[in-house]
Amino acid sequence: MGGRPFGVGTNRMRIVEQTLLEQMKFSDREIEKRKLLFDLRDEDVATLRSCRSAVVERLDWAIDEFYARQIDDAEIALIIGDSETLSRLKGAMRNYIVELFGGVYDNDYVNSRLRVGKVHWRIGVTPKFFLSALRRLNVVLCAIMDEISDTPIELHARKEAIQKILFFDSQLVFDTYITALSGEVTAAKDETAAYARGLEEEVALRTQQMKELTLTDDLTGVSNKRAFGEHAKREMAGAQRASRELSLLYIDINDFKLLNDTLGHQVGDDLLIKVARHLKGASRDSDIVCRLGGDEFCILLPDAPIAATLSIAERFAELMYEEGSSPVGASVGIATTGPNQFCTVDELVGRADQSMYKVKQRNKAGKPGLVCIDNPLKQVAEQMAEMDSDHPPPHIVEAG
Repeated sequence: MGGRPFGVGTNRMRIVEQTLLEQMKFSDREIEKRKLLFDLRDEDVATLRSCRSAVVERLDWAIDEFYARQIDDAEIALIIGDSETLSRLKGAMRNYIVELFGGVYDNDYVNSRLRVGKVHWRIGVTPKFFLSALRRLNVVLCAIMDEISDTPIELHARKEAIQKILFFDSQLVFDTYITALSGEVTAAKDETAAYARGLEEEVALRTQQMKELTLTDDLTGVSNKRAFGEHAKREMAGAQRASRELSLLYIDINDFKLLNDTLGHQVGDDLLIKVARHLKGASRDSDIVCRLGGDEFCILLPDAPIAATLSIAERFAELMYEEGSSPVGASVGIATTGPNQFCTVDELVGRADQSMYKVKQRNKAGKPGLVCIDNPLKQVAEQMAEMDSDHPPPHIVEAG
């Protein structure tokens, strides 16, 4: 659709579409309060308006005289910089003086003075230079009043009115200076805050990456022994709160040291990577595969009774068999705790380790490449025999 998107861009457009008067929230009431503050009364307005034609007649002289005084100051001359800028400034000053004696000091007048302040801020005119320029303008305008006034009372009234309108203008300009400075401070603060947030996010990311490195096995990419300890404590506490089972598969590669010694470490590394890949392939999304070190792996299985755990172990054995070319086999132990009574994490690991050791001992004379699984469900094995089903696949040896 063709509408303008919401968000930061919209806010910026709203600022651009507003006058300075609207941005700084100058109401008619506020303008009148400012006039009263500087005692700028209707008679002063009438006095200034009465001088307009005489000032316009002498405008060229006034502007030349003003800028002659201005560029006599080396710092101000440096700010002006060149003849083209000086010419533009003289044109702007012409309009400024005409408006000064216009006798209409309404919203448009205030907005133009705010713009004067903003322009001076942008080009780097500091308050000291603005005030010195205002004093020089007052001197030039008072010189015109000296020339055109008939009586001392008239002269005093005219100089008084000029002083009031110049003070009225100066406070508007300084309001713009303060607003601009506040905006820069806010922008700098926001930029600093954004930088700090970015830095915090970067530190958090790096910290997470470092944590992952310290909790991940470099070779296989699965969790390492340190990570297993954290996962196991968390899953045990969750199982106890929810009164659900927590199971553990303990996997040990048979004759791994002999494999390394005879075929080399690269073959051993390749086998470890293969085992880790198939353990992950056999596991559910909620299961946690870890390498405890050397040739030992485990899988934490939340909310998994023995039957489900055994099914995952068998799936791992099938994946290993389907890929083939495994020079050695593996032994898989199973342990479960809960849902009513729970052991400790160390006890669960100990039971799974004993289960794995038991099946390893029973199948020492088995064929190379077999994945041997300890089946704690003796009744299941007996039922399978009674149903005259096929024996377990040749790649799985179940010890009951």
